[in-house]
Parts: sequence; C-alpha cells; structure tokens
Amino acid sequence: MTNRQKPLVIITGASGNIGGTLCEALRKSYHVIGLDINPCDKADTSIDCNLISEDSIKSAFNKIHAQYGQKIAVVIHLAAYFDFTGEPNPLYQSVTVEGTQRLLKILQNFEVDRFIFSSTMLVHEPTVPGQKINEDMLLKPRWAYPQSKAKAEKIIKQQHGKIPYTILRLAGVYDNDSAVPTLSHQIARIYERDFRSHLYAGDLMAGQALIHKEDMVDLFKRVADYRKKLPKANIILAGEGEVMSYLELQNRIGYLIFGKKEWQTIDIPEFVAKSGAWLEEQAEPIIPDTIDQGKKPFIKPFMIDLASDHYDLDISRVRELLDWQPKHSIYEGLKNLIASLKKDPAAWYTRNGILLPDWVQTAKEKHRNADQIRHKHEIEYLRQHNENLWAYFLNMGLAFWLMTAPFILAYESQAMVWNDIISGVVLLVLSFMSLSWHFGLARWLCGTVGFWLLGAPLIFWTPTAAAYLSDTIVGMLVMGFAVLTRPVPGVSAVAAQTGPTIPPGWSYSPSSWFQRLPIIILAFIGFFISRYLCAYQLGHIDGVWEPFFAGSL
Repeated sequence: MTNRQKPLVIITGASGNIGGTLCEALRKSYHVIGLDINPCDKADTSIDCNLISEDSIKSAFNKIHAQYGQKIAVVIHLAAYFDFTGEPNPLYQSVTVEGTQRLLKILQNFEVDRFIFSSTMLVHEPTVPGQKINEDMLLKPRWAYPQSKAKAEKIIKQQHGKIPYTILRLAGVYDNDSAVPTLSHQIARIYERDFRSHLYAGDLMAGQALIHKEDMVDLFKRVADYRKKLPKANIILAGEGEVMSYLELQNRIGYLIFGKKEWQTIDIPEFVAKSGAWLEEQAEPIIPDTIDQGKKPFIKPFMIDLASDHYDLDISRVRELLDWQPKHSIYEGLKNLIASLKKDPAAWYTRNGILLPDWVQTAKEKHRNADQIRHKHEIEYLRQHNENLWAYFLNMGLAFWLMTAPFILAYESQAMVWNDIISGVVLLVLSFMSLSWHFGLARWLCGTVGFWLLGAPLIFWTPTAAAYLSDTIVGMLVMGFAVLTRPVPGVSAVAAQTGPTIPPGWSYSPSSWFQRLPIIILAFIGFFISRYLCAYQLGHIDGVWEPFFAGSL
C-alpha cells in the first residue's frame, strides 16, 4: 500500500513529544501529516501551521486538499497552550479555544471520519478518595489550563457539524524517562533530599490517575482504527484504573531512591504552605520575556488549593468501546523513572524541564555520574558523622550548663539570665537535630548560637565576671564542636569526591592541617587577648599588662 493509498491522518502539535510518538506509531497504517509551527520530522509530511492565524490554517489545508483530496480518516488535535503558572494567559483563548474553532471551521470542507480532541481529566470536578469519576459527572475545572480545555470541548460539541468526534479526557502522562511536572518535581524533591519533600498541605490519601505514554498511544490508535464504529458524539476518560495516593507515591519514591520504606511526610496547615509558596515566589528573580519554569519555584500558591483534589477514573466505557486496558502501572513505572534518573541525573532533569541542582550541574561539567558521586559521598559522610556524634552530645551538655549557670553563678544582670536560658534551650534543640546527618544546617545554626554567646556579655554589658567567663568559653566550644568536627557541613558532594584539593595555580593545598595549624594557634592567641582586654573594659579586672612600656594600665 503506497502513502497515497493509506488513510490520511492529520495531527496538530505533531512536533511535540506526544505528537512525535503518535506520528511514529500511526505511520505503519496511515499516511501521517504533521501540522505545527515547527517541523515534524517523524511525520510522513510536515506542513507549517499556526492555529492563531486563520490564513495559516487555510494555507495548510489548501496544500492538503491539492495533494490528497478532501477525504481525511482522522484529525488528532493535540495543539494547545500550557503553562504551570496558574495565571490566565491570552494564549489559552487564542490557541486552545479559538484555534480549535478555526480548525473545525476549515474541516467542514473535508470528509472527516473522526475528529479526536486531546483533553484532560482535570475538566471534571475532583472527588474524594474512594469515589471514581465517570464521563457523565460534573465539569468544574479548577485552574486556567483545564478551563481552556473545557471551553474547547464546548466549541467542539456546538460546532463539529457533520464531523463525528471523540474527546479523550486523559490522565497525566508519564513514560520511562519523564513524567507530568507534578510527579517529576516530586521525584526531584525527594532525590535532592529537599526539606520541602517532607511537607504537604493537603489530603495525603488523595491522588491523581496517570497513564503511560505507550498506553496512551495505543488508545489513540484504537480510536483511529475504530473511527467508524464509535458513536458520532463520543467522550472517553482514560487512565490507569488504580490510583496511588500522594503518601504512597512519597513512600515508593523514597524506597526506590534511598531504600527507605517510609518517607516521612508531614501534613502542614494550608495557610502556612501558601504563605511559604508566596514568599518563595516573591524572593526569586523574575526573568522577563521568558517562560522557563525551571528558573522559578515550581510550587505556586494556587497549587496549595488543589492539593486535596482526587482524580480516580472509572474506565469501564473505554474498555467497552475500544477493548482498551492499560498495560502499565505507575507503581511499576516508577522503577524505570528512578532507574533513568540514577543512570544520568543531568539528562533526566533536562528531559523533565527541571533546573539542575548545582552538584548535578558540576558533575555534568566534569563528565561524572552525579548519582554515583553522591552515593559514595553519603557513605563517607555518614561514617564520619557517626564517628563524631560525641561532639553533638557535648553541645547538649553545654546547653544544660547555659540553662543552669545563671543560678549557680548568681548573675546580676536579668538580661544575661534570660539570654543564657533561651540560648541553652535553642542550643539543646539544634544539637539534638544535629544527631541526624540530614540536618547539616542545624550544625551551622549551633555555631551561630556559639557566636552569639561570644558577643552577648558585651551587648548586655554584664557586670558579673563569671557570666562573661562562662559565655565566652561556652561560645568558643560550641562553635568548635558544631562546625569544626568532621564531616564538614555544606561541602558539595562533587567537590568532596572529585576535588581538586589543590586550587588551580597553587602548588599545595591551603586547607591541609599543616597550613591550618598556624592560623588556629593565632586564632586562639587572639581570642584570649581579646577576652583579657574585654574583661578590663567591663571592669572585671583593675588593669592589664602592657609588654612594651613599663608598668600596667
């Protein structure tokens, strides 16, 4: 059968990821024409077409009519505008809604066996865990993207004319290497051990149906093959029959990445999450004239409102009409997603449109596998951490000393009494957190408490020599135990594993203990001299020894 004898399939948005995959899958049985503003390399024929312009659509279909006639087996309409800002955008109306209207108007001049529109399950009103959604249930899209799809569906129902149509309300798409943004960012947060990966402001039992790209392509192909057997007006929900809740996804991802059967997830109040998301969004630099979600916080305030939305699909209609059953499940599919991430983290992040963490970017530049580097780093980091747990217990002991010292040493300053009690409580909490190797930040905060203790006697101008002595010595020890013991917190995994230990242009490492020792000794000398002079300033001693002139001050 030659290309001219094959039934004609036209795909809008054919240069995209899904469009290209559909072109490849349908070319065996159909002659595929790809319409897009970019060339469609995987279609049999590629024609430039911009849905915003009626003239562009007319020109494209004039070419089709001249070369192939007016009989079209299937039109698969994928082209639409999408972003994850949650904000209204004029392109939703001009591309998704009016573009569909313009396309249908031109198609009235052709003999079309079936018009297939790629919609989303999100046009439906969400339910609660335990309740499934079917095609006849209420439509109530909750944000800009599904709202545009619902409007386009309405256009199709009103203006399809003589053309039979099928509206496919699809679940979120994933494959072995990529997933819908909500899932891919969830994986990335856990992979990076991001603190936010432990927080959620919604129903942890709620979840959203997914569909593997291979199952979705099979679905489109079946609709094309069954195009004359289906009802003239036809709406189908499609996705996997079983839905994993957010909590189940968390635990599964954590297990596949780190071997942890339970990833600790804390349900936080909605107003706290929305405030945090808003502050993070405001803090990020705004890059004008770009649509690059990788450079901006992914979690937007509007997403917090959707956190408890549950989409569990009743797929009995698609089974009945098309004998279609998903062959994949996200539970097993996560294995491939995580394996792909570990094999080449930089490529995985790029495929999923997520900004590379600094350590992944550095590993990429050094042509090293970031996951292998991090794995080795974490083993060594954990070993060193366990060997030096004594330091954090000593800081706990110093915290108890701070809380009791005002009463033992009879501080005369009420401000110093409260300072030591509050500092002791804070130090105790942070030292306890430091026992977990995941909380390197807590060690820096312990060091900050120590630094504060060095200056507090001067800030409150303590009249008690014992209070001055206690706080300065405790402050020095806290700083040393917190940040000078191994492993050094905050060092990049790539830097720790790959170096170099000697900076470019140097013949030796300035960080070796031989180089550090003179500086450490001078620091101690300077510290004791400063304490001696400060004691004189505070009036705790009557004079100071001066080595260059006779007598003392």
